[in-house]
Amino acid sequence: MLSLSAAGASASSLLTERPGGKDHPLISRYEGGILYDYGSNTLGTARLVERARSGPVLRPVEGRLSNRLYWGPKEVSALAVFRNYQQALRTAGFETLFSCETAECENLRIQKMIEDLPREAKWVGNDAMVNIFNSGNQRDFHYISARRQTGSGFTYVQVALAGPRSDGETAGRTRQFIQIVEPAQAEMGKVTIDAKAIGAGLQRDGKIALYGVNFDTNKAVLRADSAAQLQSMADALKAQPAMKVLIVGHTDNQGDIEANLALSQKRAQAVVEALAGKYGIPAARLSARGVSSFAPVSSNASEEGRARNRRVEMVVR
Repeated sequence: MLSLSAAGASASSLLTERPGGKDHPLISRYEGGILYDYGSNTLGTARLVERARSGPVLRPVEGRLSNRLYWGPKEVSALAVFRNYQQALRTAGFETLFSCETAECENLRIQKMIEDLPREAKWVGNDAMVNIFNSGNQRDFHYISARRQTGSGFTYVQVALAGPRSDGETAGRTRQFIQIVEPAQAEMGKVTIDAKAIGAGLQRDGKIALYGVNFDTNKAVLRADSAAQLQSMADALKAQPAMKVLIVGHTDNQGDIEANLALSQKRAQAVVEALAGKYGIPAARLSARGVSSFAPVSSNASEEGRARNRRVEMVVR
């Protein structure tokens, strides 16, 4: 965990730790701070600031989202909190995407740019602190976004700080919005295409991509949750008894090409054997072909694109 240092804090109604909450394992609160609210999404889209040629821009990133709102310790400045987050991210190997302190942030209108981000995030509570940047002109504003390579993807962190209020029970406490985006992907194969749609697609386009035929990573054994899609494929073929099809296996571009060619062929063959052996389709109507990553339908640069490329197709012969 990225660890931050400082002093202690007392508690009252607004300054009570949110029940059930804790710091994210990757990055701690500034020591002595109070977790006001937290929330998460298994898979979602966040927006963070990056520096582009034309100036700062908000860029969407997808992954597992973790959100935190903190009150800082009493009388610790926004700059002190900010410097600690900068150091912690740098020490943990994060590359800074964008960073600004009060004057530059004001000049570039960064606070106005990100004022809706806390409102867009998911929270356990439903409190006014999600409006911490409500007017886009809170004092002592600071911001940093950063990323670190994590496997084939990136983990992103953004931290936005607003300076302490001058009155009320939260007076003297820096307000902090922290969001972590970790690599994650949707579990594919949860939607099947029915026999009528398969038949129509084959008649119209001569092929159809199917994402409900599922295999474990680097394996060619059909998973049990493929049964509904296989049944629909069989029903479509039974409705057009003269049609012959290729069952084509596709992979993404990760790993060795020759290994992926062999894997895609084995997966296509497993589908052919299931359709012939369990669903009553004559084997003479079916042929298996594996083409590895040679026919992508999306860029392999993102996990979302790679997930689209991992598929089984039926192609009319």
